[in-house]
Amino acid sequence: MTNTKNIAISAALALLITLAGCSAFVDRGGPVDERYTPTQTPAATPEDTETPTPVPTEAKSTPVATERPETETESITRGDLSKAQKFEEFDENMQYLYDEDEENRSAEMEAFPANDSYHLTVEMRDTTNFTKTRNDRLNPLWKYYAIVEDYNNNDDHFPKRDHTYIPDTVNITFVTEDGGVFETTYIKYNWAYKYYTDEWSIRVLIAKYGSTTKEGPAYHEKGR
Repeated sequence: MTNTKNIAISAALALLITLAGCSAFVDRGGPVDERYTPTQTPAATPEDTETPTPVPTEAKSTPVATERPETETESITRGDLSKAQKFEEFDENMQYLYDEDEENRSAEMEAFPANDSYHLTVEMRDTTNFTKTRNDRLNPLWKYYAIVEDYNNNDDHFPKRDHTYIPDTVNITFVTEDGGVFETTYIKYNWAYKYYTDEWSIRVLIAKYGSTTKEGPAYHEKGR
């Protein structure tokens, strides 16, 4: 009987231990589930971080709007000058180059804004001297090119201008000391600009310029 009671008590204790163990496992399961749910809720926080409005993109667009009126006002200011006024400035530059000419070449100048042209009447120093005649022929070309170069360089030597300040065509009449027409020729802006941009070599420029030469009534072979 005692053995049976002991066995019953032992069995009861074993059952209690087993039940206690199961209840402990079940009780631990509750907190695990409760801890798991908070770990899932932070996953919603990235949605909150995506909501701020992109303010910096609006700040970048504002400087562009302020630059446009400035460029428009600059173009309007440059456009205020008439063609005649622009050619007056070109004429002053050409006068300056002839005043500074070490060979003391003389020339009469006249602008024709309506035709986008300019006329030079150049007195040749000695049409019987080949070297002087050759240099006198080329001299207007180099003076014109010097102005084209200055206007395109934008290096603060001249104010920033466009090529509308420069006549498209410069007609040249070479006269002898007694006023006879020796030769006529002309220069085009496009030729000088092609040489400026290295599209043309100096030989091409001179050849093109020379191809426009026409003999006048006072022409003679000695100047060749």
